[in-house]
Amino acid sequence: MTATLFWAALNYISVLIFGVLISASFVGTDYTWRNKKGITVFIVVVILVQFSTYFIAGADVASEIYPLITHLPLILFCVYYLKRPLIMSISAVMASYLCCQTRRWFGSIFLYIFDNKSLWYAVQTVVTIPLLFCILKYVSKPVYKLMKQSRKSQILFGIIPLFYYIFDYATTIYSDLLYMGARAAVEFIPSVLSIAYFGFVVLFAAETQKSSAVKEEQRFLEMQISEARRELEGLRNSQAQAAVYRHDLRHHLRYLESCIRNCNTDEALSYISSIDKTIDNSLLVRFCENETVNLILSSYAASAEQAGVDFEAKVAVGSDDFDKASAVDLCVILGNVLDNAINASKACTGRRYVSVETRRKNGRIFWLIRNPYMGEVHFEGRLPSTEAAGHGIGIKSVAMTVEKLGGMYEFIAEDGVLLSDS
Repeated sequence: MTATLFWAALNYISVLIFGVLISASFVGTDYTWRNKKGITVFIVVVILVQFSTYFIAGADVASEIYPLITHLPLILFCVYYLKRPLIMSISAVMASYLCCQTRRWFGSIFLYIFDNKSLWYAVQTVVTIPLLFCILKYVSKPVYKLMKQSRKSQILFGIIPLFYYIFDYATTIYSDLLYMGARAAVEFIPSVLSIAYFGFVVLFAAETQKSSAVKEEQRFLEMQISEARRELEGLRNSQAQAAVYRHDLRHHLRYLESCIRNCNTDEALSYISSIDKTIDNSLLVRFCENETVNLILSSYAASAEQAGVDFEAKVAVGSDDFDKASAVDLCVILGNVLDNAINASKACTGRRYVSVETRRKNGRIFWLIRNPYMGEVHFEGRLPSTEAAGHGIGIKSVAMTVEKLGGMYEFIAEDGVLLSDS
């Protein structure tokens, strides 16, 4: 075996390992024992196919059908064995092919200087290890994070490598256009780069706008959670204060008795009035045995009364129910729905009410909240929408929280009544 043939064979093996490992890393492969074994078997099988083709059909045929015996199987391996999306797999394989050109470029420098083909293969083989290390350590994770964002990101990432792949095979493997200096071939890559650049600008602007909208919704949700915590703390303090007043009732009675004995009627009446107001402010109606639910319902019952809206509640919730849901989660769900229901009901001209009811089915608790509304309710998907600025975030918060807890929700508008079922 000549030195050239030895280094050529070693280069074939190293470039295959290089391309397979980079493709696998670009699609975010976890190197478990299963995946390591699968990648090793794949590399061995492809090497056997490549060398068989080389010795049976010759080097030219092996180069021409290389996409069929290497790149296509690698794409299918990523899709069916590594369980990755098709577009992501194609983009990863095309990008790994583009990375292989760096190896070839280093080899071409030495070939140009020394005019030695053995050295050309040897340099490509030697630079494989440091180049592979750098790509796996610094490039693969950002690439995977980019591609897993959306299908558009996968297409954008793979478009230039794909066009280069087609260009390289069309002008160097299946023809000699590039080496002949054909004008169309020389200007092809700059044209593709410019088109891809402007495509990137358009997509980047759209993704940035979408990201800003998501961040704004997240900011509103965080504000609501913070407000929910404050409301719950205030309600607990109010409940504790009411308990204190009930406990101190005998002291109040003794003071009133003293006022009456001393014929100080005005002072007694004034004292009764002040106590009455204080107790009214801290009074919580007992809707159910669950403390958090009771606090929330009491708060919105008071809000409904102030708005002139009848508040009806038939709630059967025990203290052990909703043990997997935090107080903040319950406040976000019930608070947003009840707040919207009260606001919609108080705008009506007929009977204004909010009805809250719980039902149990298959071990689950279902909340049914009804309220009348004026006008027409528009839906965005499954959620009622509003054109008012700054609104609509609450319902999205409800949906997100219910889904987080593994629950279900439904909003139905029928005959002037909006039903919220969750």
